[in-house]
Amino acid sequence: MDLFAVANAAETAAPAQEAAGFGSMIILVVVFIAVMYFVTVLPNKKAMKEKQNLLSQIAVGDEVQIRSGICGKLIEYKQDSEFAVIEISKGVPVTINKDYIMNVLPKGTISSLK
Repeated sequence: MDLFAVANAAETAAPAQEAAGFGSMIILVVVFIAVMYFVTVLPNKKAMKEKQNLLSQIAVGDEVQIRSGICGKLIEYKQDSEFAVIEISKGVPVTINKDYIMNVLPKGTISSLK
């Protein structure tokens, strides 16, 4: 008879343990989502804001570097256009997507490389 009392007590305690396990699992998922947001989304938003700031400040005549490492002088650039034209060598214009502009170089950098 003692055995039945122990089995009955174990059955009544099991739902309480399952509920506690489910609650802690929900908390773990919420914490994981929050960590992923702070690790991936926020830095990406910051980088996009810096990129937009860079693209809004450049003008024709600036020396720029694109993602592939090619440096050139900006000869055609419009804020409302998706493309820009850089001159990578005397008389060699290249049309690029503005998103590929990585940074603006100090004036005279290209001439000092030759």
